[in-house]
Amino acid sequence: MKLRTKGFMLAEAMFAVFITLLVVLMLQNLLKSMTLANKVEHHTDDVVFSYVQFNRFLHDSHTKLAYVDVAASTTKKAKIVKVDQDNNENIYWLTFYKNMIRATTIEGGHMPLLLNISNAKFVTHSQQLKIMVTEDDGRQSELYFKLAKQPEKKAKNEQAKKAKSKS
Repeated sequence: MKLRTKGFMLAEAMFAVFITLLVVLMLQNLLKSMTLANKVEHHTDDVVFSYVQFNRFLHDSHTKLAYVDVAASTTKKAKIVKVDQDNNENIYWLTFYKNMIRATTIEGGHMPLLLNISNAKFVTHSQQLKIMVTEDDGRQSELYFKLAKQPEKKAKNEQAKKAKSKS
């Protein structure tokens, strides 16, 4: 009895070459996909990062309380008052300037909070600051910050000053 193994070996070799070719093509496509994915510009969520950073700034360990001065704030700027452990007040103005939201102080200088934006609006309430942001690529976000209530003494002093200036 004679076995014909030569034809079977040829088919087996052809099948192995075909499988090898498929694996090489799949690896080539995977490599192309990985290189294209690395070239694509990934938008890290700068809005979330800036939210976390500013929230840490407002509620750091040196801050006793931080509140928004609603009377002095507008849609173009927001006044934030931070009171430290020694009851010293630090005033910060949040403004939209060129392509960023920045925090400035009376003494000067600024701290960029969010870059590459085309528009920003500020909405203030007694214990809340809302910043509506439009990024350069058209994405829109709203940032909400919960702050302390403005101290009563401060509010009463401002009302007394306004009453004196009217009379």
